[in-house]
Amino acid sequence: MIGGKVVDPSALAAHVEGSFAMATWLAVANEVGIVLYVPALAMGEVRAVYPDADAVLSRLLTHPSVIHAELTRAQAREVARLLAESQAWDGTAGHMILIARERGWPVLTADPGRLHRIARDLDLDLL
Repeated sequence: MIGGKVVDPSALAAHVEGSFAMATWLAVANEVGIVLYVPALAMGEVRAVYPDADAVLSRLLTHPSVIHAELTRAQAREVARLLAESQAWDGTAGHMILIARERGWPVLTADPGRLHRIARDLDLDLL
């Protein structure tokens, strides 16, 4: 089974800002065959905050180790349930948590508090 990481908005923002740590993750992922899963909600959030970074983010999606997917209706229902249980409203964080749990992968993040507010037990890799 191929391992991977779910890339959250803070890690994507770090990439936009030229983070050496994120560049290293991309190089290592390609070298050893790790998948970096970029959920559409995370990408949309970062594109909204960094509207001039579309070229950088679009190139990221063509990286051989990166996969990108939209939130399905079934996943949306699960995210809504997760948010209701946690009594916190953060659809993007809920999407990250759901994908990480479905795949058994940690989330690559620079903002662990956002995710731990909803899921204290979530496995994280810090940038």
